[in-house]
Amino acid sequence: MGIVAGFVHWRDDFVHALHVHSDYARTGVGTQLMDLAESEIGRAGHATARLETDTFNTRSRAFYAARGFREIDQYPDLEWNSGLTTVLLEKILG
Repeated sequence: MGIVAGFVHWRDDFVHALHVHSDYARTGVGTQLMDLAESEIGRAGHATARLETDTFNTRSRAFYAARGFREIDQYPDLEWNSGLTTVLLEKILG
C-alpha cells in the first residue's frame, strides 16, 4: 500500500486546501498539484484563482508568491475564531 503524497481541493475559482505529506515536502508535489488546480480552474472559465493562508505561514506565502499570487486582502480569522489573521491571495490565470 502506498502513501498519499498530497491533495488539492478547489471549487469554482477558490482553492480550499493544498496539503503535501511531510515525506514529500520540497519534491515538487505541491507544484504539480497547484498546476493541476490552476489549469482546471482556468479550463472551467475562471479568469483568476483565489485562496487563503495565514500571515504567520511565511513558507506558504512565499510558495504562492513564486507562483504569481498576490496578496489582495487581510482580515481576522472569524470562521475559526483563532485570533489569527487570514491573507487572501489571487492569481490572474492565462
